Amino acid sequence: MPDLKRGAAAWILAGGAHHTGFSTAISSEYLEDFAGMTGIEYILIGENSDLSELKKELRWNEVYYHFAGGMV
Repeated sequence: MPDLKRGAAAWILAGGAHHTGFSTAISSEYLEDFAGMTGIEYILIGENSDLSELKKELRWNEVYYHFAGGMV
């Protein structure tokens, strides 16, 4: 949804191809629910993604997962 430059930058910040899941068959809500059930991080790169806010979210997530011991 975002332009190529912003979308690519956000994708790289979030881990790039090493940590990517994508589907056109299900909605982002399903992927978010799945991530919650399995204890993995969920980042949505959408139409209104802001790189500054994404960086903050990734930092907070790193702190959370560190203190949670990698388990949610």
